[in-house]
Amino acid sequence: MKLIQKLIKKKETIKESFFKSVIYRIITIFLGMIVAFTLTGDVIFALSIGLATETVQFVNYFVYETIWTNYHDKRLRIKIERTREVDIKLDFDFLKEMSFEFSQTDTYDKEAYESVLSFFDKLLQNKNLIEIQEEVQRDKNYFELRHKARSFRR
Repeated sequence: MKLIQKLIKKKETIKESFFKSVIYRIITIFLGMIVAFTLTGDVIFALSIGLATETVQFVNYFVYETIWTNYHDKRLRIKIERTREVDIKLDFDFLKEMSFEFSQTDTYDKEAYESVLSFFDKLLQNKNLIEIQEEVQRDKNYFELRHKARSFRR
């Protein structure tokens, strides 16, 4: 869970990209003007060249940053989804032990009885647990046999 929270915090917003672009462009306008002035010696020409090129580059950079941020967000979402999927691990031995323990359970309440049967049914329906289904079916049969003549109280 901490990994997911860290990944979400790293997300950069469009607003942050915009301000990052503005600051970067202000710096590059001055650098462009210095280079143009050094080459031409004309302040007005240097100012116009600096502003024109940096305005075009600003729009280009902002569009690029927006696309990159969206790409990053998609990758982040995929990473989060994969993290959720990977966190689910099946321990067959543990499930077999639970199945056996439930088969030994003596229930006196119909709701508890139905919950245990539901547990068995869900294990039997799960295609990922095919290798333990025989044992689960055996435990379910034993559980049902054990409770066959029982009259449940409410």
